[in-house]
Amino acid sequence: MKRSESIKTYNRPASVEGLPESPELERAVLGALILEPDQLPDVVEIVEISAFHDENNGKIYGAMLSMLERGDKIDLYTLSQRPELKDRDMLRYFSELTSAVGSGVNVLDHARQLADTETRRRLCLFGYELAARAVSDPDGVVDWATSEITAIADRVSRPDDITPLSEVVRATIDDLERRQQARQAGECIGIPTGLQRLDALTGGWRGGQLVVLAGRPGMGKSATMLHFARAAAASGVPVCVYSLEMPAGQLAGRMLVGSSGVDSGAFRTGNVDGAGWTKIEKAGATLSGMPVYLNDSANITMGAIRSQCKAMHRRGRCGMVIIDYLQLLDTTTRNANSTREREIAAASRSAKLLAKELDVPVILLSQLSRKVEERADKTPLLSDLRESGAIEQDADMVLFLDRPAMYGAQTIDTNRYGLISSDGVGIMHVTKNREGATGRIYFRHNKSLTRITDYDSPATDAIGEAGPF
Repeated sequence: MKRSESIKTYNRPASVEGLPESPELERAVLGALILEPDQLPDVVEIVEISAFHDENNGKIYGAMLSMLERGDKIDLYTLSQRPELKDRDMLRYFSELTSAVGSGVNVLDHARQLADTETRRRLCLFGYELAARAVSDPDGVVDWATSEITAIADRVSRPDDITPLSEVVRATIDDLERRQQARQAGECIGIPTGLQRLDALTGGWRGGQLVVLAGRPGMGKSATMLHFARAAAASGVPVCVYSLEMPAGQLAGRMLVGSSGVDSGAFRTGNVDGAGWTKIEKAGATLSGMPVYLNDSANITMGAIRSQCKAMHRRGRCGMVIIDYLQLLDTTTRNANSTREREIAAASRSAKLLAKELDVPVILLSQLSRKVEERADKTPLLSDLRESGAIEQDADMVLFLDRPAMYGAQTIDTNRYGLISSDGVGIMHVTKNREGATGRIYFRHNKSLTRITDYDSPATDAIGEAGPF
């Protein structure tokens, strides 16, 4: 039985006393979740509302689930404003909950213990119900009891978490056959990146991957992530884009400029001629047909992103996730022992869990520290990932964006193309690739950084004539 399914409750006889319950565990779980609401998506997989024996505790947990589903921020104030909680003296109770726990470090262990307590309570109630049915319905009691005890056992054992090796081996061989056929046909093995050189080096994006795309400000992170989003969507993969810095309208504008080839200044000032309008209308029609979903909430948490992506995935609308960018995520907690580095590490780990749970690639944008600009050699290093070495550990792939012209370089010395001009040229360093080779690829970009192509692609403003975009 899935955790999301409602669990049958039994009629509690009035004379029943001493049923298993743990008010302390209930308060510990709630207090930890108020302190660290990003843990809620994991707790949801373990604990149902019915696990809370205390009615008020169950209402608090139910309110949290509703807020998570909506993507609302969860804290002391927002909880106290919920209609189902507002009429009670809950704010003081919330403070008591958080003061009693101090941190959310043990919340998953406490959640499992609470779920076990609920299971024992349900078994007790099942026993009373069984005794009553044995008298009132002797013919049907065996079938009923078998069905009920199986449901309880399935919920506890969760056999779906264990997979026979034979199934994994067969699936791996089937995937190898699919990849070989794609390579022989000249197709990208995974989800296309929109850059042929990057596809050749990495095989494209794959389910379960956490890809970190990092760079200093102005290096083109947002432009590159939009290019990745369009390329994936053009191949039929639904993409969920979370932009914490740029409004959705601005994202759409950049996509229109990049896809149409019109001058960004003319687009921004409304000085578009007839030919430009034709290109924009054509680009708009193409983009409107792509399965790209935008969320520009500025204070969203990883917990809310995971919850929303799971809901979108169930509807077939999430085959890839892009988050722009890590350091802007709302990671604040009331845990006095928390540090910015720990909060960023938790968000990075949560992004990796999202990729694994949904079996989709997650592209997580990140800032680089200023140390890059303090060195003579401006090539980014893994140690430059800002605020957390955990980002490097969680990532399956790390891409660094580099534009030498930003640092005054006139030329770039390359092995493939020789000495080339740095004007309109960027470098993408594949510095970590858990499943393949590392290296660097070169790409061209326009002045407004709304359009990028492979370095050796022919220059053109026409949609689709220089690769995917």
